[in-house]
Amino acid sequence: MKTLASKMFALMACCMILIFSGCVKNEFKINFEFPKDHVGNYLLTYYAWDSRGGRWIEQTASVQEGKAVADCITRLPTLIYISDASQPGNSIIIYAERGDKIKVSGEGNNMDTWTVAGNKLSERWSEWRKNAYKQKNDRKAFEKSIEEYVKANPKDELSAILMLKEWNRRENPEGFVKLWNTIDKDSRGHQLIEMCGVADLLGVEFVTKADGNLDYAKDAKLKNLVLRSRDNGTDTLKFTKPSLIYLFSENNTARRETIDSLKVLVKAYPDSDKRIMADIYMDSDSMTWVNAIRRDSLKGVVRAWQPRGLAEDDMVKLGVARLPWFVIKDKTAKEIYAGDDLKEAMAAFRKLHNNSKK
Repeated sequence: MKTLASKMFALMACCMILIFSGCVKNEFKINFEFPKDHVGNYLLTYYAWDSRGGRWIEQTASVQEGKAVADCITRLPTLIYISDASQPGNSIIIYAERGDKIKVSGEGNNMDTWTVAGNKLSERWSEWRKNAYKQKNDRKAFEKSIEEYVKANPKDELSAILMLKEWNRRENPEGFVKLWNTIDKDSRGHQLIEMCGVADLLGVEFVTKADGNLDYAKDAKLKNLVLRSRDNGTDTLKFTKPSLIYLFSENNTARRETIDSLKVLVKAYPDSDKRIMADIYMDSDSMTWVNAIRRDSLKGVVRAWQPRGLAEDDMVKLGVARLPWFVIKDKTAKEIYAGDDLKEAMAAFRKLHNNSKK
């Protein structure tokens, strides 16, 4: 009888363990904790994985008296892009898993100096970022700091994430391939690549060899882009001249600032035979798009609509990671810049267009 009772007790214990181990909800929390006089609005963008695939989510954390809490959801590990609504270009990326309680803290507004705690990977990333951020304006020095970390930590998943999210693959693809292949294969698996949002992009820019390593696909370029225009028409952008592509959604911050900058750029380069500028709406609601372009009165650019948004194959090939997003291409369809920094995009286009006149 004692034996039966002990077996029943053991069985019940196992059941309880299974029940409680499955009680971790598909949720995580981000606590912002700053000095009491700190205020700010921060946009959080991330991919919420679920059993059907997932979806992109945007939410705002409004810090008042130094504090804010963001309740987020995901089933699988994800990356959260945090940007300052009042200061374009001031942004960081953090890693989170379901069940995490992330703490973001710091002094001042420069996100690169903030401390992230709550899981080991984000903590290592935070420490690396605080040491490397001063070199951001020197691309070679910045990539040197990435290289040093990767070589010292080939079995660390952060090494792969730094390569995918911090290294400029477009300007230095050969360097990317060489360093990427030194990372332990278990630390650069498909799930991690997919989490970083570059699974399809790597397949366009690079090829996987039989041994599982990458090689640079030198001829891989998106040369044409077919878009929907007003009244169910289409526009085909052929990248045979300096091109600026601006992709946005209705909820994006700093939209007015971007439109004003584009108007200045159109005035500086009015000859549409010698350049391409495109303003592309990335949500499914066409009426919202029509109302948006009526309000801003932007002229001299291609106004287009991409109802499938980031899921569209061409958007994947362009490497659109989030919105807003800028892509600059030269007359050979080579990508010169891709990212969310308005000033960098404008500067890259001006330089490219001016050089094409020489």
